Amino acid sequence: MLKKKYRNLMSQSVYYGLGMFLMKGISLVMLPVYTHYLSPEDYGRLEILVVMANVFSIILGFGLVEALCRFVGLAKEYSDKKKHAGECLFIALIVAFSSYLFFYFLSSSIATLLPDAITAHEVYLLGMALAVSGLINVPLAWLRITDNAILFFKITMLKVLLQVVLSVYWLAQGMGISSILAAGAVSSVIVAVFLCFIQIKETGLHFSLNNLINISKYASPIFIGGLATFALSGMDRWVLAEYFGAKEIAAYAIAIKFALVPTLLIQPFTLWWLPKRYSVLNESNGKEVNAHFAILGSIISVLTCGAIGFIGPYLIQLLTPVEYHSAITILPWLLLCMLIKMVSELLNLGCFIDKSSQTQMNINFFSCGVGALLLLVLVPIFMVVGAIASLLVANILRLVLFYHYSQKQLYLPYRFGYLCTAFGAAIIAMWLGQLIESNAWIVAI
Repeated sequence: MLKKKYRNLMSQSVYYGLGMFLMKGISLVMLPVYTHYLSPEDYGRLEILVVMANVFSIILGFGLVEALCRFVGLAKEYSDKKKHAGECLFIALIVAFSSYLFFYFLSSSIATLLPDAITAHEVYLLGMALAVSGLINVPLAWLRITDNAILFFKITMLKVLLQVVLSVYWLAQGMGISSILAAGAVSSVIVAVFLCFIQIKETGLHFSLNNLINISKYASPIFIGGLATFALSGMDRWVLAEYFGAKEIAAYAIAIKFALVPTLLIQPFTLWWLPKRYSVLNESNGKEVNAHFAILGSIISVLTCGAIGFIGPYLIQLLTPVEYHSAITILPWLLLCMLIKMVSELLNLGCFIDKSSQTQMNINFFSCGVGALLLLVLVPIFMVVGAIASLLVANILRLVLFYHYSQKQLYLPYRFGYLCTAFGAAIIAMWLGQLIESNAWIVAI
């Protein structure tokens, strides 16, 4: 069975990996262009909007992708799988329409709540892209579940090309950060319409009050718990900007961009595995297969973080102006936070198999609440060091709680030997990467 799974992984992963890396990693790919056209202050303002996008994407996502994976993955008949997919898309359409109206009427009010000089027009442009995010993510999840990797790749590439061409053109016209936001809005709307047409043609739109209630019950705790994770995926920049200004968080934002690279590189694996791990439980040795691939994914995550920690300082110096280079010393610590976060999301299956996802919501609330409290206390005193310490404590707590309660609900026979070795190698690689600051690494090469 494992050989068959590996063959399936290899055949699908290239398309998933390239598509998602380019679609979600567009800000990193375009980093030299952005830092060329935008001042550190403008880049800091853009990062504040990215933080806002992180919050609203969790709210507007409503846990629908996780619900889709769970209900479709555990359904035995293909007709039931299509029905559940159609129900999730129906909810996504309602959310999209409601959220567009929200941003249309309230962009000015939202702008007044944000740090620095964010305009209502910038909030509205970002809101357009956010409103249709569910209409992109749900159909893409359906393509992953049905192993339609080639179409997945073609559609994600369409979005990337549209966004890059429009961004570069409008940046050259002097539109500043509005060019990036407008390009994201236009490309998102076009791709959302296209994806909805494809999925509706295959699954239709379905309305079953009982099933919709079940999906909503399952998705709501994920949505609420996900909202709590704002403390670990944006609140740090928000608090830093509030106390020290947008310009001061520009280098921190660059470090975050590089720390997010491992999550993009691991996506060929996670996009293939996470939707399938539920259905694998129904197979004869489903627990053993789940444990094997969870540890495999964790090892890949750890080694990827180590690799980025090694070459990241060189890339920061190569791709960004000198005023951003203080990101080099921040990078290893943010990568360590990301490493812990990625592992926790691979070892948490037991918290998601019940009809209720209350456990994972409680874990996120508690660990992220601790992180939020630490950020509010430590950032004003220790600035970036306080932010990093808060994130480390909260992520470690989250990993411990997810592992404990997941194993309590569904024991999986994990083998941690190779994972511990990989973790040690990653720490050494990150430390070596820091030598680039004194040019020792370049001289050695």
